[in-house]
Amino acid sequence: MRLIALNRSIRPLLLLTFILTTFLALASGQNSTPFGAPVKVTPTGGFGYEPSFVVDRFNNLFATAHKENWQLVLAPDVNSPTYTRSMSWAWLSVNRGQNWGNIPGLTALSIEQHEFGDEGDMALDDADHLYYVDTNVADDTFTRWKSNGLGNITLETTRPLVPAAQFVDDRPWITAHGDGHVFYFGNEGDKVTYPLGTQGIGCGPGRYTVYPSTDGGNTFNPLGCTLPDSGWCRPASDHRAGMHLVYAVCGNDGGSDDVFSPINPKGTLYSYVSTDDSKSWKRYVVGSYKALDSTFSWPSVVVAPDGTLWAVYVDAHQLECSTDETGATTCNPDSNRIMLYQSADQGKTWKGKDITWRPGRYRYAWLSVNGDGSKLGIGVYYRPDNSQPWRVYGAIFKPWQRLQLTSLDEQNPVAPATAEAPGDYMGSYFLTDGTLGVIWTRRVLSLGTTLERDIYFARSAP
Repeated sequence: MRLIALNRSIRPLLLLTFILTTFLALASGQNSTPFGAPVKVTPTGGFGYEPSFVVDRFNNLFATAHKENWQLVLAPDVNSPTYTRSMSWAWLSVNRGQNWGNIPGLTALSIEQHEFGDEGDMALDDADHLYYVDTNVADDTFTRWKSNGLGNITLETTRPLVPAAQFVDDRPWITAHGDGHVFYFGNEGDKVTYPLGTQGIGCGPGRYTVYPSTDGGNTFNPLGCTLPDSGWCRPASDHRAGMHLVYAVCGNDGGSDDVFSPINPKGTLYSYVSTDDSKSWKRYVVGSYKALDSTFSWPSVVVAPDGTLWAVYVDAHQLECSTDETGATTCNPDSNRIMLYQSADQGKTWKGKDITWRPGRYRYAWLSVNGDGSKLGIGVYYRPDNSQPWRVYGAIFKPWQRLQLTSLDEQNPVAPATAEAPGDYMGSYFLTDGTLGVIWTRRVLSLGTTLERDIYFARSAP
């Protein structure tokens, strides 16, 4: 009888435990997202890093990446008619990322693949144009393709210069919307040495200058508008019909001019907003970040179908600083946090939330939004602590939910414990069927310095 009584007394406790466990599981967010097997994107003998990709309405996947440094001038490319290329990698997949080849050229010889390029970026407008800028350091090559259906891609124009008046471009970005409204963002690398873009409405000294075009990139405003106090930036466009909204979310390098003035410990994340296709700009505060972090990186920003802005930034949790014998101070994070930000009023006001999955180190989070705006996607590098190698993770999640990340290639770390995650960013993007693609870099060979890196892609399960 005592045993029966004891069991009866335990039953409510067991029931309460089950209810609490279920509640906590639901409150913590959705289950982790399953992904398919990784696919190698870089061709045999060709290597690269800094990958990203975009997807058009026909489900053509377009990707680009920086060639490996010792292959910059001429890389082997088994997919090229000449088996070589000087342009940065520019790939096409017509089967949801299972296989990748080169985007079609202007002629059968694809001569444009030998326009030298260091690192590039891609964007789609709403008239099925794909735009591509590829820096040659002094300027950028510009290329435009037209999508006519799945696998039916036509190269419309290409040239070796934009041209832009700034002296160098350390990292180009591009965004577009409507029919032929395209915006090239060039990074001078500091806030001092390019003064010609500071004269317009809302323009001033900064790293990034915006060069607008409304004729499909046939011509650009050559002076542009420099975004005041901008540091590392990422742009986005509103794709709703009739809208002329262009955005950038940027750090500010802790207020330093990157030449003379010091870095303040507290940096500012800004949103830059143009409602008139870059004729004028306004600046607003998104949040703050630890600017002395030696591993700081790009913000990532997307515009949802209803015009809501979402941005993500990997910030340091606490910094551990040390000074070497030369007097140089380095501040490294003990761990990181992933901050999600939202603006529902065209970038004027923002609210933010820490959506970090687990304690540890994170690098290069890249945000995406699905076709109806109900879900966000992310790709990121992560390790629990500095004794562990870096791995790549991805997730689909509802806005404001804490992340539940999935390891995309558990058996193959992207970098060892003794190194940082492969820079300087990775990519994520939703396909038209609602699945999420993530593209990333894996270190292959290092002998004192990194010699070979491969690009991989994985897509979430349908």
